[in-house]
Amino acid sequence: MRDDEKRPEIPDIGGRADDELFQYGDEQDVPVRRRRSAKSSASKTKKPTKKPAAKKKKKRARKKRRSFFEFLFAGTPQRTRRSGGLRLFGREIHISFWPAFLIAIALLLVIMVFVQGGSLTVDEQEVTLVGLPQDLEGYRILHLSDLAGRRFGDAQATILREIGTLDYDAVFITGDMVGAGSDPEPFYELLEGLPSSKPVYFIAGDSDPDPVLDTTRDITGTVEEMVLADWVLGAIERGAIYVDAPVELNVGNSSIWISPADMLNLNASELVNTCEDQMTQEQEGTVLGLATDHDTLPATTYRYQRAQRLLSAVNSMTATDVHISLAHEAPSADYLAASASHSAGESFLTQPSLVLAGHYCGGVWRLPLLGAFYIPSSTADRHGWFPAQEDVQGLSSVSGTQVYISAGLSTSGSAPLMAFRFLNRPQISIIELTATLPQNMLTQ
Repeated sequence: MRDDEKRPEIPDIGGRADDELFQYGDEQDVPVRRRRSAKSSASKTKKPTKKPAAKKKKKRARKKRRSFFEFLFAGTPQRTRRSGGLRLFGREIHISFWPAFLIAIALLLVIMVFVQGGSLTVDEQEVTLVGLPQDLEGYRILHLSDLAGRRFGDAQATILREIGTLDYDAVFITGDMVGAGSDPEPFYELLEGLPSSKPVYFIAGDSDPDPVLDTTRDITGTVEEMVLADWVLGAIERGAIYVDAPVELNVGNSSIWISPADMLNLNASELVNTCEDQMTQEQEGTVLGLATDHDTLPATTYRYQRAQRLLSAVNSMTATDVHISLAHEAPSADYLAASASHSAGESFLTQPSLVLAGHYCGGVWRLPLLGAFYIPSSTADRHGWFPAQEDVQGLSSVSGTQVYISAGLSTSGSAPLMAFRFLNRPQISIIELTATLPQNMLTQ
């Protein structure tokens, strides 16, 4: 290069352009140096090492594995996002199918339980009793059970409205009307709403408070006022009849005897003698100032009076009378067979023509086609699991006695995990007595 040639102007890069030219040579060598420098720095960059093929396959396989819950709660697919989702307050919300489906099913079940739990069904059952007196032909009994302290509307308006549409002659209640909550007010509201012209008979259930006090009241009054629980006395004050011993109901010239099922196999004469001896002994102890005899005498007197009423019923019942026994839990086949085995000369109640019971609440939870899969029964096969459906509710014949089991109004206190009814509407029943044989028997 000649000295008189003008050198190209090199831009000032941070004041170091001239230093670079002096270090690397003239301007013709700069592009070469730069290419080499770029190549050199690229060679200095660490190249990624290739992983073995086996590891790649293992990683790919690991990515494909997804648990059931990952699949179930996976996000919305990309194609769904492209099509747009639900918009709420101006924002787009994407909902995965399976969670939405499960939530919808859960809401549907909740709505079903709520709607069915508040609506009533009426089961009208005709019961054929051979030799039924003409006065009792077509006699209709309203059977209620297992209210368990629940309210159906204000002051039981829903139940009373349904009952008001029915034709019946008497009301039989088979226990657990107060329930484990020990609040008698819902039961009282129901009793107050029933017509006073219809006799009402009731017994206690296993979840009700004990009908007899452990410690008698130290008051002056009747024996019943001293020993019976408040909820029983409250029901009696509202016109209901507590069936702690056989009671006679006169219909025209005929009689219906209503008994508690726990007295069916008691020898009335022996029971009277036993209670009388104990009562006499405690009376003597009370005169002598024994506090223990003084405290237990009212309860013993109450048992003695019950035994006397049982013996009176045994001596008064005739072959033409209808005997209906009330039980909370349906008696076992052996128990009813024993009742049928007593001879006429013995001091036992006659075999009942009909037993009314509750307790199982229709199984509380019922499944389509299968029905009830569990009942709280101490006598059923498999401890109550997968029972025969005629043992759960409805009419059946056991050892020559007709047994009707109501599905009841609420849930069973013996199955606390079943806190609500499922596919099982609350039930009230109408039992109509007739001497006419059913059509299926006439065609046989």
